Amino acid sequence: MGERVENKRSNVDTSVSASEPGITRRSALDMVGGTIVGTGILTASATAATGPEPEIRFEDQESDGTTITVGYAATNVDAYVAIGEDGYGDTVGIPENRLNLAAGDIVEGIDLRPDHPPLAERTYQLTAVLFTAGGARKLDEDEATLEVTDPPRPGTVADETSENSSDGPSGPGPQLVDANPDAGFNYPYFLSAPNPTAADENERKPILVEPNNTGSSTDDFAEHLADAERRVRGGTGRRMADALDAPFLMPVLPRPREEPVDGDHYVHQLDDTTMAIADGPLERIDLQVRNMIEHAQEELSERSYPVADEIMMNGYSASGNFVNRFTVLHPDIVKSVTAGGINGMATLPIAEDKGHELDYHIGVANLEALTGEPFDLESFRSVHQFIHMGEIDTNDTIPFSDSWTDDEMRQTALEVYGDHMQEERLPYSKSVYDDVGASAVFRIYDGEGHTPRPAEADMVAFHRRSLAGDDIDEIRADLGGNVPDPRARFRYTPEEPLVDEQVAFDASRSELWDGELVDFEWAF
Repeated sequence: MGERVENKRSNVDTSVSASEPGITRRSALDMVGGTIVGTGILTASATAATGPEPEIRFEDQESDGTTITVGYAATNVDAYVAIGEDGYGDTVGIPENRLNLAAGDIVEGIDLRPDHPPLAERTYQLTAVLFTAGGARKLDEDEATLEVTDPPRPGTVADETSENSSDGPSGPGPQLVDANPDAGFNYPYFLSAPNPTAADENERKPILVEPNNTGSSTDDFAEHLADAERRVRGGTGRRMADALDAPFLMPVLPRPREEPVDGDHYVHQLDDTTMAIADGPLERIDLQVRNMIEHAQEELSERSYPVADEIMMNGYSASGNFVNRFTVLHPDIVKSVTAGGINGMATLPIAEDKGHELDYHIGVANLEALTGEPFDLESFRSVHQFIHMGEIDTNDTIPFSDSWTDDEMRQTALEVYGDHMQEERLPYSKSVYDDVGASAVFRIYDGEGHTPRPAEADMVAFHRRSLAGDDIDEIRADLGGNVPDPRARFRYTPEEPLVDEQVAFDASRSELWDGELVDFEWAF
C-alpha cells in the first residue's frame, strides 16, 4: 500500500475564500480522471493543520490510452485530481468521475480511466492538477507525457459510442480510421456518428465533412493529428454535425514544410500547386478525400446505419477554401456546403473574364487538363452553397506565397476579383455565381472579423433547410441579401463637400463579368 507520509506543515496556502472564482481547466480531448482501476490509499490525520503537504506526482508513461496512472497524491484538505491536455478549454473532468480525496488522504499508484480515451497513436502532453474540493484553489500540479501506442479500435470494449443507444443501428463515437492506400487514401480520418432514433432510422443521413486546418505548416504529422483530434471532439464542424444529428468526418491531411513537398503546396487550401502533384502520397488529395468519404459510407452501411450518398461540407479560412474548391471539383456528391473566411475570392465557375483565362484555383479553364474531367456546371448549379465572411475580416491570402506561388496568377486574381475583400471581391464572386445560376447565398456579418462563430447558427439552418428541400431563393431571402451589387458602384469627390461646392461622381468602378459597360444612367 506504500509508506505513510509524516505529517508536516504545508507551505501551500489552502485557505478558500467564498468570493474567489472557481479555478477550472478543461482538455479538448476531455482527458480526465474517470474510473479508478487500482488504488493504494493511506489516511493521515484528517485535519488541515496537521495533514500531509498537498502534492501530486505524475510521471511520463506509455499505455494504450485506456488508463492514466497518477504516481502519488496527498492533501491536508478535501481535494480532487483532474488530468487534462494543458492549454485547452476551461474545465477538466466530469465531477462524478474525478478522483476525490479527503483531508489527510495519501494515494499511490492510481490508475484512472479517461472519460474519453485518446483516439490517435501519438504522445499527449498532460497536466495532473490537485484542486481543493470546491475547485477554488490549485494546490499542486505536475506534467507528464502519455505515449499512446496501439489504442483500441472500433468494435473493442473501449470503443466509444454515442448517447441514446438503442437496439437498432448504432453510430461510432469519435474514432480514428487509419490510412488505407488500398482503399485510395494515404492519410487517416476521424469519424463519429450519432445513434439514429427510431423516428429517423429510415432517413438516410448525409455525412458532414470538414477538412482539418492546423493554421501552420509543419512536417511533424503528429501536430496535424493532435489539432484534428481536438476539432473532432468539439470544434465548429462537430458542433454543427451534432446540431444536425449527422455523422461527422474530418480528414487529417498534412501541410508540409519540406517533405514530401515544400511549403508552396498549401494542401489545407486544396490550391493549384497541390492539385498539380503528379505522384507520391499527396497525389490527387481531392480524390483521396472522396475515397475517405466512400470508405466511411461503407463502414456506416455495414453497421446498418442509414447514410446518404451525398454529403454536406463545412470549412473556414483554409478549410473554407478547401470545401469551396472541392465543390467545384466534385459537385456531383455535394448536397450543401458552407464556406467562410475565403477572402471574398470564391473559385469561379467560369473559364475567362476581363481578358484573362481563369485557371484553377481562380476558375475552371484548365480543369479537364488538371483532373481528366470537364467542369460539371449542371451539377454545380444544384449544390446549395453558403459563402460568408466578416465585415472587418482583414485576413487576406494575396500577400502570401504559399497561397499564390505564381506572381502572374496573383496579379490575375487582383485584376479579376479586385483589391477589397468585402467591397469588391465578394460582390464580384456573387455576381458570377448568380449569372451562371448557382444556388448560392452570400453573406457579410456586420462588425465581425475572421471567425466562423457569428455564422454558426445560420450555417446549421442553411444545411437543415437545404436537406429539407427548401427553395434557394427563400433561403437566400432569410440568410443572405446584404452583399452589395458590383454592377452599380460609384464614388464622389470631395468626400465631405461644403454647401454650394461642386461634387463629381464617378461610376467607372462598376463591373460586368460578361460584357462592357457602355452607358450610365444617374438617379439622384
